[in-house]
Amino acid sequence: MIKKALPRRAVAFGTALAAAALAAATVAPAASADTTRTLNLAFTCATGEPYGLSVDTYNGSAWSGWYYPSGSSYAVGTTKYFSVSISASAQILDFQPSYCDNEPTLPNANYMWEGDDYALPGGTAPIDATGSCNDYEYSAGFNENFLFYVCTLSSLTTG
Repeated sequence: MIKKALPRRAVAFGTALAAAALAAATVAPAASADTTRTLNLAFTCATGEPYGLSVDTYNGSAWSGWYYPSGSSYAVGTTKYFSVSISASAQILDFQPSYCDNEPTLPNANYMWEGDDYALPGGTAPIDATGSCNDYEYSAGFNENFLFYVCTLSSLTTG
């Protein structure tokens, strides 16, 4: 059996093509992700157990927008204990539940947050906080209904 060698141009072209493919596949390392810290938050709703934790943080130049941080939770009675990860660059914290047991129910309600901003100490040490949320309804008439969450912290420390 006779094997023919490829012509030099084909070999050179193939080598160049392989080098280009390898260069395209090589990706610069991703920028390091923002450092996180743990937020341990225990809170209650005036009407019953809270479910879900949504936070909005400010890092000195922009708000994160409401999001559900990853972590875990458990309940003791009507108090929910959350242990979640938030950005270590967060300087201000707002929080609210997804919903609360026995909260008022109005048809076509718009959910609104109406709480206080809480300054966070710098660093990466865990944050321990305790708070509560009042949830109340307001009807502006003309089928304009609102459910407000007024959430406050009674303590905030770093561990």
